[in-house]
Order: sequence, then C-alpha cells, then structure tokens
Amino acid sequence: MADIVFGMAVPHSGMLGQAPEDWLTNGERDRNNPELWYRNRTWTYPELEAERLHEGYAALLSIEERTARAARCRAALDEMRAAYERAAPDVAIILGKDQKEIFTHMSPSIAIYSGEEVYNGPPQRPVYAPDHAVTHKAHPELATYLLQTFERENFDLTDLMRWPDNVWMKPAAPIAPHAFSFVYRQIMGDNPPPHVPVLMNCFYPPTQPPMSRCIEFGRTLRDAIKAWKSDARVAIIASGGLSHFVCDTEFDQRIMGMLKDYDYEGLAAVDERSYQSGTSEIKLYVSVMMALQDTGAAMTLVDYVPCYRTEAGTGEGMGFMYWSPDNQ
Repeated sequence: MADIVFGMAVPHSGMLGQAPEDWLTNGERDRNNPELWYRNRTWTYPELEAERLHEGYAALLSIEERTARAARCRAALDEMRAAYERAAPDVAIILGKDQKEIFTHMSPSIAIYSGEEVYNGPPQRPVYAPDHAVTHKAHPELATYLLQTFERENFDLTDLMRWPDNVWMKPAAPIAPHAFSFVYRQIMGDNPPPHVPVLMNCFYPPTQPPMSRCIEFGRTLRDAIKAWKSDARVAIIASGGLSHFVCDTEFDQRIMGMLKDYDYEGLAAVDERSYQSGTSEIKLYVSVMMALQDTGAAMTLVDYVPCYRTEAGTGEGMGFMYWSPDNQ
C-alpha cells in the first residue's frame, strides 16, 4: 500500500517573486478594488483604510520593513523546499485552484487532472517558471483511481483530461495555473515527480465547497492513498495563502492554532464568509491536514510573515508550514 510521507501548505503570492521595492505597486490594485473581503463582508478601499487607520500599517510600509519581511519569506521558502527534498516522495498530489486562468466559461467545484503531461515556462513570470518551456509528467493512473474512488464516496468531480489555454498568458498557452507552477518552481526545483493536480474552486460562488466538504475531501483522499496498491511515497501539497488580499493577523493566528491542533470542528464552525477571496485557500490546507493526521505528524510552522502593501493593511499573510511523519 502507498505511504503518505509528507504534507505542506505554502503561499504562492506574486509578492514572493518581487523585489520589496515593488510591493507597493500592488497596492494600486487594492485601492481600485471595490470588494475587498475583510471580517465577513466586502469593503471599498476608502472604507477599509478608515476602519483600520488606527492599526498603524503605514509604519510597516518602509523599505527597511519590506526588505526584512521579504528576506524572512525567502528563508522560509528555502526551508520548505529542503523539507520536501528530505521527504523524497515518489509521487505528489498538489491541491490548488484556478483563478479564471483556465476555467473562463465554467466553474467546476472540484476537478482532477487526468492527462499525462503538464506544461510550464514563459510567458509565466520567473517566480512561477523557468525561462524556457518545460514538460512535467503527471500521473494519469493515480488520477483515474482517485476519480473512481471519490465517485464511490459520493463526490461529483470533474475529470480534466487536458489543460485549457491559460488566458493570463499573453499569448494564451496551455500552461498550468500559477498555484501549481509556483510549487513546480519554488518547491520542486522544476523537477516534480509524477503527480496529480487537483483544482478546488475555493474562490468563486456558487460552486465553492464548504469547509466541511473540504475536510471530508481530505479524509477520502487519505483513505484512497492508503488503499492504493502501490509502494509509492506520496506527498500532498496545498498551494495557497492565509488571509489575503486583506491581511488579518488575528484571524490567521486563530486558523494556524486550529491547524496545529487538528481542530476540524473549530475550522468548520468559522463563518463561511470568512473563507472568501484569497483567504478561501485555507480550505486546501485542511484537506492536507486531514490526510496527514493518521501519520501522527505534528505541524511544523516554519514562519508566518504578514506582508503589507497599503496603509489599509492589504497584502497577504504568508504562512509556511509542513507535516513530516519522519520528524516524529
């Protein structure tokens, strides 16, 4: 039977590939966003800045502060990659989401890629891809097995048999969405093992699976891997951030505490309105944690770095964490 040997939750923000001098340019996008999610509702930027002005985010925007936080993120990413390499998996399952990069006229709740190859490279940004085209091996055998197993367990999934063009690329090309390409580049060093991409629609209503369903997805994934007739060493990786595009450190600390404690009831009890916009990617973390619980692995928090880009505290809470049974 297959063995789950590693789990990870890693942010994939473009800020991780920017010089800290350039972080504030992203703030213009936030200032023009009329629907910034924060504390269970949307805010305009002027409303949000007025609400949070007393919290002192302006002092965290200095170049010295940005440089220090960027250095912490780089060090954390390096340790995450080292932890992945120590685990030495033969196979990976990567949980991510599409942000209207490939699904422009549909919104599957959960899709599993069953094709044979995944493509990365230009015109994807350097933080996500090398400067030349690369082809990575997927794992259609495992993907088909997972699709069949989840169907038996009353999940209605989409079988994604080939990558649609990624419209974020100019010109459009069948390059994997950034949630996956970041992992290939930053964690796997452009050399992923045979793997299965799983796309979960955390982002866009009305087809978002609730937290309770994501917990059940992790349980079913764990049982499927343990029953898979293979001697493979399997890593499960969630690609996504904590609170964004409005940093909420109080919320992030509460979530990380529940992740550490395997507190599924607490995570499911959080108002679903809190799991919106980029913050919805926390649902991917929970599927990983459920899949790893039986291994007895404790969560290793490498670092938590809130990275700000406006006086309203917009940006991203960067949480770097992994579960490694071999460390127990």
